[in-house]
Amino acid sequence: MTASAQAPHSGTRVTRTTRETRVDVELGGASGITVPVPFFGHLLDACTTTWGVPVMVEASGDVAVDPHHLVEDIGLVLGRAILGRWPGYRDVARYGWAIVPMDEARVEVAVDLSGRTGSWLADMPSGAVGGLEGEVLEEFWPALARGGQLTVHGQVRAGNNRHHQWEAAFKALGLALRMATAVRPGLLSTKGMLDVPDTLSQATSETAGQIEE
Repeated sequence: MTASAQAPHSGTRVTRTTRETRVDVELGGASGITVPVPFFGHLLDACTTTWGVPVMVEASGDVAVDPHHLVEDIGLVLGRAILGRWPGYRDVARYGWAIVPMDEARVEVAVDLSGRTGSWLADMPSGAVGGLEGEVLEEFWPALARGGQLTVHGQVRAGNNRHHQWEAAFKALGLALRMATAVRPGLLSTKGMLDVPDTLSQATSETAGQIEE
């Protein structure tokens, strides 16, 4: 298993390779989504488009077995890239939230770039959509939280179309990240510190946001 990063001025890049998957994510440089699961690629594109930060995701893996590993590992690596792009979570707004409608569906998401890892989802659709089970899509969120050492909440408030609900959720995540990563000078913490890596190399190491194999 390997991980690597490059300097923020040319984009923060994190690569993770295991026997199951290879995931390459870059923030602030190149952009584009290339994954072997079309519907998940659609959701990632929805998220990154609303976020407004150039994001490149290139991933491959054992999707013939189950897309679970790939979806989870993309979440983990994207989280590490977020942590690497904004080491120590200094000079950002830290908190972000959004409510997104899509036709009959309405979903809210909130994030806290806090160093306190956690993912809480409620009322997300569990059935199949776009060739993926809802329980597989749910694995992206805790992996993102572990990799980014952040807190994320998501809840479906209305709707009955699973495609609309999941797409609204990923768009809401993008808008919440847009708010949370907006420039705000200093560190937003009543303690005066956050328990997160404060250098690029620490943030993108294999020990940051470790995931069970």
